[in-house]
Amino acid sequence: MSGSSSPQFREAADAFQRGDLDHAREVAERALTSAPSPQLRHLLGLIHCRRGEPAKGVDHLRAAALAEPGNAAFQVMLVRALVDSGRAEEVLRMPAPAEPMSPPILALWQARGEAANIAGKPDIAAQAWRAVAGASPDDWRAWSNLGSALCALGEWVDASEAFSVAARLNPAEPGIRTSAAAALLAAGRQHRRELRLDEAEAALRRAHEMEPEDPEILYRFGGVLERTNRLGELEDLLATASAAGIADDRLNYLRAVLARRNGRLEEARELLLASPPDHEPIRWNALRAKIADALDEPGEAFEAATAMNRAAVEEAVSGSDPEAWKKQTESYRADLHEFAATITPQWAASLPRLKDPPAQRLSFLLGFPRSGTTLLDTFLMGHPEVAVLEEKQLVGRAAEVVGGSAGLAKASVALVRKARDAYFEMLREHVSADFTGLVVDKFPLDMAAAPVIEAMFPSARMIFAQRHPCDVVLSGFMQPIGVVNFSNIEAAADYYDAMMSIWTAAREAMEFNVHTVVYEELVRDPEAVLRPTIAFLGLEWDDRILDHRRTAKGRGTIVTPSYDQVTEPVTTKPAGRWKRYRKQLEPVLPILLPWAEKLGY
Repeated sequence: MSGSSSPQFREAADAFQRGDLDHAREVAERALTSAPSPQLRHLLGLIHCRRGEPAKGVDHLRAAALAEPGNAAFQVMLVRALVDSGRAEEVLRMPAPAEPMSPPILALWQARGEAANIAGKPDIAAQAWRAVAGASPDDWRAWSNLGSALCALGEWVDASEAFSVAARLNPAEPGIRTSAAAALLAAGRQHRRELRLDEAEAALRRAHEMEPEDPEILYRFGGVLERTNRLGELEDLLATASAAGIADDRLNYLRAVLARRNGRLEEARELLLASPPDHEPIRWNALRAKIADALDEPGEAFEAATAMNRAAVEEAVSGSDPEAWKKQTESYRADLHEFAATITPQWAASLPRLKDPPAQRLSFLLGFPRSGTTLLDTFLMGHPEVAVLEEKQLVGRAAEVVGGSAGLAKASVALVRKARDAYFEMLREHVSADFTGLVVDKFPLDMAAAPVIEAMFPSARMIFAQRHPCDVVLSGFMQPIGVVNFSNIEAAADYYDAMMSIWTAAREAMEFNVHTVVYEELVRDPEAVLRPTIAFLGLEWDDRILDHRRTAKGRGTIVTPSYDQVTEPVTTKPAGRWKRYRKQLEPVLPILLPWAEKLGY
């Protein structure tokens, strides 16, 4: 007689179903002593679990599952008992179930997903809930659980898709649409940090469609519209928000941005002061600095830039030792100075260099940040035979193969060739192999990697963008371009000094094929500067080069801090701006003015 057909088993099972758990346990334990079976073990385990004793039930359920390993129902109850007894990690150490082709196997995947949720293992949870949703696409809970797991993994766009499916399946369930919109909002935040603004815009647009009156989504979406120079859409968004009665103070920041971009400076300041400064202090103070600068209030502008950089440092060192961070950045700049001192003609003569020119026509646009490289690359984009590669850092990543410029002297020719191969492998991710025009690789700070460029690409055409040192350092300090070496004006000046020392020493020692474009001359007479530049690049002149505003509007997302400047008419106003800030720059003028004299200012 099998375990499930004995009179004692039936009596225990009947008592269990009636809820008479004490009698069920007593009969099952007596039957187990006289005639043990997997079915009795399983029943006794269920009885203990129903009595609120899952830890006692686990041993019986495990014995039943081991006796009948092909019984998925036994496996499911064991897993649930382990989870209920606080042993979810134990569940995850079990082999993953087979493909969910039957209800018991599907239930096993569900139990595994629940265990992963409790254990805080979103990767396993996502795998489990994806399997459940795939096998049971009408299960809104599975899609919702999948969305939660993907959120924990930071896969915000996929998470929003899962939540959206759950919302369609169960529109009455509160919170799912909000979860979908929140995931898209997070996607927008993430991609905005990474400057993948096209994805940010798409995510935030969908989030706004789901929750059109959510102030946080409005704020983020509006920020991306401004960042991508969609000012008309931003104005419409804010007008719709006002008409809907959405009175969130954060939207005043966007109104202030719009007012500044339209030249209404006093209104912009009033609106900015009516928005919360602590919500995003970096952006708030950056806008405050721009407004004050435009109003010719250098003291206020410099103070705002100082606050912006202070907030950026606080964000960067959050959770770490600020002093250790400061020493690390100082040590980095000291290493740059030390490297500059090693660059001599003798050092240059010892470097390995490739002799064969690359098949792809290449040029490199270099210069200290804020030297006008974005304006210059926008002009160059107007040429039909030019593809500009904007700030992809391919040279830096390829240079790692040879240990960077400082390690180049110890590298072999074969290693330099490996670095060049790595460069072209990365280049093909951005420029088609059949492109026959000129690729302009613009990464300004590759000026420190110029020796590696020369080693990989002999006699490569380099364009060096030059601007008055005081204007460059001031502009970098007053823009939210990164905190590592712009945290204060002294650090920014020291960084300029180190980078320019490397560039000038390497240029003299290695005799680069370089053409200098002076920013002040470019904004005064673009054509006079661009004609010899185009000739240097080996290109024919094309009048479309001069229409930089048309090019800027058609180029898509501009990833540099100059995004709101290159779409405007060329102006000489920024040239000599530093003179208005002479008082604030006094501590660093002994570093910068000698460089200005060397550069011919």
